[in-house]
Amino acid sequence: MLFADNDIAGYQNAANYFERIANKETDQWLPLYYQAVALAFLSTNQESKEERESTLNKSLTLIEKAEQLAQNSETLALKGFVQMLRLSVDPATRGQVLSPVILGLFEEALKLDDNNPRALLFKGQMLYGMAQFFGQGKEEACGYFGKAMAIFETDSTQDSIFPTWGELTARQSLASCNNE
Repeated sequence: MLFADNDIAGYQNAANYFERIANKETDQWLPLYYQAVALAFLSTNQESKEERESTLNKSLTLIEKAEQLAQNSETLALKGFVQMLRLSVDPATRGQVLSPVILGLFEEALKLDDNNPRALLFKGQMLYGMAQFFGQGKEEACGYFGKAMAIFETDSTQDSIFPTWGELTARQSLASCNNE
């Protein structure tokens, strides 16, 4: 599990922890990345659109700082995920503009690493949501969930400091495909 407490206080504590590390390790992208992840998850627990927007904007700023140190598949996938969360704040207004941006970020992430399970998972989630919105089939999205899950199940870096999170979401997403 990425964070011990999956609530506002837990995510805020995690963001603060990684901020302290980032302030000491100014040449490392991972503390900024994990601080951005914590803020992204924090936003999903906030009720006010304004709070969510502010938190997501902070997360994007951190991702951009991390990209200045190392743009890679993980930073691009996270950037797409945060943009996806921004879209969910106001889908009617943002959908048309942000959808191609988000899909482009996932494509770019997959070009750098086509075995990044988070990029596959997030692209699947985006396609799944679009299929629901437009009343289309979800097969393509479910294929991405299956690919992500296969990678999570065979990943040998689970004890790494590099990103390994997302397996539970991939499992739940794939289950939703299998239950339809």
